[in-house]
Amino acid sequence: MTFGERVKNLRRELGLSQETFGTRGFVSTPGWIKIENGQRQASEKLIEALTRWLVADKHLRAGAAGTLKEELLTLKYVGSRSPFVREMAKGHAKKLSISTAPAPSGKKKAPATGKAGKRSPKK
Repeated sequence: MTFGERVKNLRRELGLSQETFGTRGFVSTPGWIKIENGQRQASEKLIEALTRWLVADKHLRAGAAGTLKEELLTLKYVGSRSPFVREMAKGHAKKLSISTAPAPSGKKKAPATGKAGKRSPKK
């Protein structure tokens, strides 16, 4: 699971919209969409503000906030460009039993082609 997928799942589990997240001032609604789609990275500050808000608005128990924050930070760093940081985060994700494999997209793969991407001529 990627950071964006986890945030989207969390939002849906809580019955909240992207607009609700956008109106809280963390990031605009288009910003949330980009985060959920993996086109934008969330900062540590944003993750901290998000978990605090979820507790303050009683969407999340205070005891669960620390665990969620640790999970989100781990997933954030699994997507790091630094191989060292990425591997450290993957190790931590295993320790937390967090799946870091991308979720199946449900899209069908294109048919296999011959060498160098060329399709075999029809007979």
